[in-house]
Amino acid sequence: MAYRSSDEFSAELKGLIDGWCERRLLSPLSRILSPFLAFNGMTDGWGELAAALKSIRAQDRNELSSSEQAKVDDLIRAADEVLHRKEVLHRK
Repeated sequence: MAYRSSDEFSAELKGLIDGWCERRLLSPLSRILSPFLAFNGMTDGWGELAAALKSIRAQDRNELSSSEQAKVDDLIRAADEVLHRKEVLHRK
């Protein structure tokens, strides 16, 4: 999925976080909550989110549904594009 704004990116990530909270998936939550809550929209914030998402993909993949895995992959791709200046996500 291509995200047209940081708000779309955040909404997708919030949806994953909400689902993980409902299912009490503590491992992915422990990796994403700190960078998500501290996100500042700057390069370091995007980097921390990307690193957390990559950690979830590598270490928690078997706990995620195939839909969640695809969303994590899409979010990683979008964060990497911002980090490498292929895409800039703006707030609406």
